[in-house]
Amino acid sequence: MKFFTKIELKGILIIFIILFGLTGINISASLRKGRDATRKNDLAVMQKAIDTFYQKYREFPKSTADGRIIGCFNEDPVLDRDTGFALNTVPCDWGISTFENIKIMTRDPKSVDGFSYLYISDGKEYELYVSLEGKNEPEYSELIKVKNLQCGNKICNYGRWSD
Repeated sequence: MKFFTKIELKGILIIFIILFGLTGINISASLRKGRDATRKNDLAVMQKAIDTFYQKYREFPKSTADGRIIGCFNEDPVLDRDTGFALNTVPCDWGISTFENIKIMTRDPKSVDGFSYLYISDGKEYELYVSLEGKNEPEYSELIKVKNLQCGNKICNYGRWSD
């Protein structure tokens, strides 16, 4: 029975290292694209929920200074008789709170690494932001990035807002 020579073993080893390296790069890129797709989908779902809130209470939920939505309730909503605005809203927590038709508001897929969603609203308009990891995503926006808004410890570069 003939075994491989040292030169043949080195050649096989080099081929395997190259294959594993290329596979690792592709897997990493696929995971990043998946997280970015999740972020875009989360913002679309949140936008629908925010619009539902507007239809019910005649204003968009306001925001906290740290970018949370003030649109959750600890008890049944209490409405202002004249305006129809909800009076007893409390800040929602990403990944914990129930907001409109969302059982648990999602948080950024890399929240443990400091990524987070950012919500800004005065009740009349709103803006919802996230930081995409992929700089070559079609929705990545330098115009948003130059605003220097903080999505956790990252700069926001993708967003959705009221019409």
